[in-house]
Amino acid sequence: MPYRIKEIAKLAGVTTRTLRYYDTIGLLKPAEIGSNGYRYYNRENLFELQQILFFREMEIPLDEIRRIMLQPDFNVMDAMENHQIELHKRMKRLAALINTVEQTIQSIKGERQMTEQELFEGFDEAVYEDEARERWGNTSEYIESRKKWAGYSKDQKEKIKEEGLHFIERLAGKGSDGKPADGDVQAAIGEYLAYLNRYFYTCDAKFLRNLSDM
Repeated sequence: MPYRIKEIAKLAGVTTRTLRYYDTIGLLKPAEIGSNGYRYYNRENLFELQQILFFREMEIPLDEIRRIMLQPDFNVMDAMENHQIELHKRMKRLAALINTVEQTIQSIKGERQMTEQELFEGFDEAVYEDEARERWGNTSEYIESRKKWAGYSKDQKEKIKEEGLHFIERLAGKGSDGKPADGDVQAAIGEYLAYLNRYFYTCDAKFLRNLSDM
């Protein structure tokens, strides 16, 4: 059964403009182009579009999706099993994040006390690692930081995070009355600079100032 572009767009919840773009970049070619210039899609195209949307859910760029799907050994069943695994991981992480939100609300209301570790349950460290790699991947500081971090045990990492949280709490606790030049604020910043040098990378005051400006 052939599908017009409007029909397949409605089925998949995408725009016709998106489908035309997928055609233009060679990601999803219609099964047939009519003499009237209309695009016609078949059932196989529906499965191809489903794959694309699954990959997009994983935040994979279109160029990478096209590269994957055009490989001679691309296997739909293998792809679906991988999607299933990744979605279960995401579901588990989202459940943990929802639980953290609920516990934080209770904590704000004074109904319970959260530990430092509970404050950050469910966050995916890899997400922020990708962002850091994109920004700092070619710098010696990033390389040094990743090398050091990889050498810490899970317990050590938790203690390092907890120690870093105390600096944030000290500065945030100053509220709107705090001034950068205040002695206790400067002391906290100095200790934070020592903290970075101890656990992550060689950092001087100028480098820390640049990080602050960014």
